[in-house]
Amino acid sequence: MVQPVRNKKIKQVKGNSQRSPKNRKHKEYGTSKLEERFAKDFLDKLGVEYQYQYKAEEIGRYYDFCVTLPSGSKTLLEIDGDYFHSYGLQHEQKNPMQKHNEYVDRIKDEWALMHGIPIIRIWEHDINNNPSKVMKTLKEMLGEYDEKNKKKKDKNRRH
Repeated sequence: MVQPVRNKKIKQVKGNSQRSPKNRKHKEYGTSKLEERFAKDFLDKLGVEYQYQYKAEEIGRYYDFCVTLPSGSKTLLEIDGDYFHSYGLQHEQKNPMQKHNEYVDRIKDEWALMHGIPIIRIWEHDINNNPSKVMKTLKEMLGEYDEKNKKKKDKNRRH
């Protein structure tokens, strides 16, 4: 199922230059502060190669990160904000924006599944309150990097 992409222009908000379109990594959708912190605190520490805002052309949607493993395979990462992705709420408790995000997330999950690309969804509250759980999940899912880094460390210890 293809969802239409709306080409809305982002309005520049006065007094908030951090969020203006010209300062965003991806001008149409942007990269949130949470995503930037996630990349710094987790992906960079793991030595992972990644791309911000990976576009699935067929559905016109972006994934927060695409990690390329040493084998060449890809894994998609989505950082889900607790409010925007309605953590802990039942469907009838969600506002229209949250229901729309739930729909889009389902489309993105289905696209990844159809293409055999693993997707990892990580919640904001886990990033903020349980970073060891997040790191453990990433190490398990991105095991090739963990093995690659262990080999480098072992090699350095011998020299």
